[in-house]
Amino acid sequence: MAQKKAATMKNVAALANVSIATVSRFLNGNLDRMSKATASHIQDAINQLNYVPNSAARQMITHSSSMVAVVVANIDDYFSTELFKGISDILEANHYTGVLFDTDSNRQREVDLIKTVNEHTYDGLILQPFTNDVVQVQNLMRRNIPVVIVDRELERSPWTQVVTDNFDVAQKATRYFYSRGYTHVVVLTSKIGQASTRRERYAGIKSVAANVDVLEVSEESYNHTQVHQKLVELITNSTEKTLVFALKERWLLEFIPSLIFQGYLDNEHATATAFSDTATAKDIEPRLKLISQNPYLMGASAAEVLVNTLTGKDDHPQGKLVIPAHLK
Repeated sequence: MAQKKAATMKNVAALANVSIATVSRFLNGNLDRMSKATASHIQDAINQLNYVPNSAARQMITHSSSMVAVVVANIDDYFSTELFKGISDILEANHYTGVLFDTDSNRQREVDLIKTVNEHTYDGLILQPFTNDVVQVQNLMRRNIPVVIVDRELERSPWTQVVTDNFDVAQKATRYFYSRGYTHVVVLTSKIGQASTRRERYAGIKSVAANVDVLEVSEESYNHTQVHQKLVELITNSTEKTLVFALKERWLLEFIPSLIFQGYLDNEHATATAFSDTATAKDIEPRLKLISQNPYLMGASAAEVLVNTLTGKDDHPQGKLVIPAHLK
């Protein structure tokens, strides 16, 4: 049996007894210039014919897809998941669709994904960059579309950036623990140099504490036992009260529970804090004071900036929007 041909806009117009232009206006949501009866006839024709609009053809005509590319650093992190939820909710409320891409904390993959964005008709880009080089991102962006940077800061960025007050809140947290005698800090982190967020958090810690050890853990692969043993060594060999400061929740959840269970973190001689985005860490040890971020709000704010640009409410957004974190 021959496959039935898909209905076209011309078929819809003929069945509804209207022009193709009228059908086009209906599909684009421009109902001001047609009666409710006409709109109803067109909808009935679409239903009868099972017509599916050809989005690719419409994109070629309108040069718009109503889709926004969202490139995040690591979708395995709860932070990136909540970030995308905030972005997606605001985009959908404004009739845009967010398309998620994950660089997996890999610079070459980030380059490849930005090239992919260039090759398709995305109306805008929200980027959680892995690279620190704003010139690299500028050189990669071949299409003139609005861009919003989220979570990470790029120096001399020409685009609006939605970030957390990383330095200030890390400094505040370190001061809190320092005033309670925790003068030795062990920073548990991914490679500090790879992300502006980590550099700022580390700088905030260093602005308060003089005795700081850094334990970097690879995002790609690491020996859990070796990292644990190194943490135990740093805690037990110190003559000062020790604060283990995890710069992301992943490392807190990975290593802190075993330190608590084995008695190394007793909230007397040693304790821990971290940038935390879920309630899981508090469930493990309710006495921990943690830094709470709001990735959902950051994502929603970034999407709002982009939508305002796309709809002409703010043609030239710039500067930095700070979503404060809190020590709780």
